[in-house]
Amino acid sequence: MVRYALNKDDILIDAQFGSYKKSDIFKCIFCNCQLFYKKAHHKTRKEKPFWVSAHFSHNANIEDNKENEIDCISNKFVSSKGESSTHREAKNEATLLLKSTTQIYFKQDKFQPIQEYQYPGRRADIAVVNKNGIGFLNYEIQTSPTGFDSIKQRIDKDRSNYVGQTIYAIGEIDRKGDWGKGVGGLGATQSTLLDSCIRQYGIAQDIQTVVTQIERITFLDKRTGFTYTDDKNLEQYIQFNQYNEKHGHKKISNVTTDTTAEVIHESILEHEKLMKNPIIIDMGSTNNSSVFPIDDISDEFNDDDDDTDKYETPISELSSKSLSNLKLVCKTNQGHIGAAIEFNIHIQKAKTVLLGERVDSYQWIDFEYLYISKADFTSTTNSYQKTDLEEQQENSSYLEIINREIITIDKLNAIKDFNQEIASKVQRVKIGDRCTCINAPNWFNPHGERIKDIKDGKVVFDYYKSIPIEEVIRIESVE
Repeated sequence: MVRYALNKDDILIDAQFGSYKKSDIFKCIFCNCQLFYKKAHHKTRKEKPFWVSAHFSHNANIEDNKENEIDCISNKFVSSKGESSTHREAKNEATLLLKSTTQIYFKQDKFQPIQEYQYPGRRADIAVVNKNGIGFLNYEIQTSPTGFDSIKQRIDKDRSNYVGQTIYAIGEIDRKGDWGKGVGGLGATQSTLLDSCIRQYGIAQDIQTVVTQIERITFLDKRTGFTYTDDKNLEQYIQFNQYNEKHGHKKISNVTTDTTAEVIHESILEHEKLMKNPIIIDMGSTNNSSVFPIDDISDEFNDDDDDTDKYETPISELSSKSLSNLKLVCKTNQGHIGAAIEFNIHIQKAKTVLLGERVDSYQWIDFEYLYISKADFTSTTNSYQKTDLEEQQENSSYLEIINREIITIDKLNAIKDFNQEIASKVQRVKIGDRCTCINAPNWFNPHGERIKDIKDGKVVFDYYKSIPIEEVIRIESVE
């Protein structure tokens, strides 16, 4: 998937900002090969609907997904894709947690988390759906800064689609820094966004990367006799932290299957409330802000979490040796997007083609005025970094490894966590279910008793007095 290309007039264009024909001629600015245009479209694969943004491809038959067969540096650009690796990793971790929670606490309900779930006018990162395929809880991963108005608009749209709750997980887990045991944390912009979510909706989450195992190597400098250590991360995982604000008091907790089960339960109740009191939308009114055409997904909901806005690394900070082998998508200090197609290390300038301009009308721009995506630079320089490291090792024979040790840091296992008290609270028992109760006496039927009636927050068994519903544990559902 390539976002930028040259048209027949050698003008640099963006696939996501324009209307082009499949018959038009496009060329890759990096390898000069022909590119093919694919407009934004809604696709369903394996019963999971998702939205594909407009893009270019090196292959005529895009459905074959043979992009990797073309050895072009543009295929490595995170900023050319519709989703960053950071966002994707966090989304997969959240999906795993939601899936584990539904299997532990809501097994009989057959709930399922689905990524890229499509509502009318809205695409959710993850939606928890019921057995009828209706979404009642949306989970959004926001790893790049965005406006709070965008979040409000999405949540308002979710309410019109009868979604009981929308949870926002906000963070910048690819940042350098220290927060708790993590290597990520929140920047100022994201912290403001998180606080706004908590104040407005009473609940939000943040994300960080937590290192769980490191290799610590101790070196001896033979020249001086000094020793020093170098830590290498071996294992790490993404941690979600949940903030709740009730009655003016904030509470923070690790996100586990317990806390997730409570969120799912509250979402079910709110979803059912919305279904009983439906929001009436006058489809004949063009001024109704609740009605969005499907195209709004591409313009307003699709680009928040890619790396196209993360041009934070000045070219002047990069290795000159690496630059001599690269072409990079970049942004100027005035905010113009372009491609640096040639670097002159001696005069510290780059030949830069800007969007909407011809290739032959390039500008030589000072390194200090050009910024690139750190993710793009990292993905396109791995081979050069490896070569540099090998050369350093050859020239570092005076360093001797005198000790290696593996250090393991305890972590909370959110997937295996289970709380029977929460289980009894969130379950949805019905008349006819076979159940037992918390701290049941020895004489109580180990196979459970059938529910005869449910009223006033209490359960009545066939052969047992009524007990509070929160003390009931479901064994078998009537379904």
